[in-house]
Amino acid sequence: MTTDLPAPGDPTPGEKPVMDPSGPARSPARRVAVICDYALDYLGGAQTALIEQVAALVAHGADVVVVAPSSPEAAARAGLSEGVTYVQVPARWVLPGLALPVVANSAGLRRLLAAVFTEHQVDVVQLHSEFGVAAGAISVAKGLGLPVVHTVHTFFWQTSLRPQRLVAALVRAFHRGITGWRPTRAGLADRAADGALRNMTLGVAQRADQVVSPSAHQAERLRAAGLERVAVVPNTVRASGHAARPLEGVDIPLRIIWIGRCEPEKRILPFVRALTAAQRRLGPGRLRGVVVGDGSQLAEARQAAGDAEIDFLGRQDHDRVPELLARAHLVALTSYGFDNQPMTIVEAVAAGRGVLYCDPALSEGLAGPGIEVPVSEAGISAALVDLVERPDRVLAASRATEQARAEFAPEAHARRMSDLYDDAIRRLRGDRTRAAA
Repeated sequence: MTTDLPAPGDPTPGEKPVMDPSGPARSPARRVAVICDYALDYLGGAQTALIEQVAALVAHGADVVVVAPSSPEAAARAGLSEGVTYVQVPARWVLPGLALPVVANSAGLRRLLAAVFTEHQVDVVQLHSEFGVAAGAISVAKGLGLPVVHTVHTFFWQTSLRPQRLVAALVRAFHRGITGWRPTRAGLADRAADGALRNMTLGVAQRADQVVSPSAHQAERLRAAGLERVAVVPNTVRASGHAARPLEGVDIPLRIIWIGRCEPEKRILPFVRALTAAQRRLGPGRLRGVVVGDGSQLAEARQAAGDAEIDFLGRQDHDRVPELLARAHLVALTSYGFDNQPMTIVEAVAAGRGVLYCDPALSEGLAGPGIEVPVSEAGISAALVDLVERPDRVLAASRATEQARAEFAPEAHARRMSDLYDDAIRRLRGDRTRAAA
């Protein structure tokens, strides 16, 4: 495929490099195509990370076009920032239970993406998913000579569905059907279905020019799987209208909030059961929980709670999360062995709230703001009782967020991503020059 676009990294006619008074000329603002297979208004870390990254890039001076299956209205509700061009790709259907719009890597999709990339003179393609739209974007980017950067939101896919071998076969067939690619079969997990799910991510990451992991522990796993160019760039979040002040004290009841998808891998049921057990030990009016999110286990979680002091708020708009965090003393993150670098941590730190967590692999943002507790329900429950009776750790975690906040600053995130984009563009241009020599 040929195009009249300037070579990636070259200024367009009349465009001048941006001058930095503190150093030499730096590259002009990039034109970035951000690609996602997920519904943007579904409560999930990948969607939130994408929305916040786009806002950071725009504030940094980038021109951004976002391509996803959601309607423009849904994208706006999700918080997609002004000044961003949005393009909806039609989905065939939505995968039940996962709220995943199914878009195949078809000739029609590739024509649409080629037109979008050409019209917007895209310099770099940024992926946030591993399915049909991402596969189509990679194919088109390669044809146009554009570098592809793939942010991996989880390399820890897991499922309890059985039989595992049958599920694995269905996963491979599904992914091949929507991407058109032969599945990779690297040994990535002990269970067959978990391995097949993780190989979906590996197959996309292998075709990218640069892989990004928001966490160091996931980056190690990606490198161990054979990926060479893996950079760690933590997620980001914008400052909200709510003042992000550390707690000055802890009034009773201690209020703890759980935010996420009510699915097995997020361990909503262990949290609810641990919280209700702690409330029974403490007596009424001393500990209150709030659950924000929807999913297959929400009804079961409500039933497990019974008449406990837990407010189930269901799905909430992204813009309301800072307000809910400001009303809480502490955030609970009870997943184990699944999360990469949860947006819940980023949002909690930005709001000045500490995080109770179970997974020792998690690190970004938790040195100070984190309160590690055992993974068992009994361990979580005992920790909650201890925090109510001795809330000094809750206060200390909240105060520590002031130092941790810089790790997730939008300016730092945009600068790191822009540097990666520039490096990917230079490498690709160098490869083309050597091939032509």
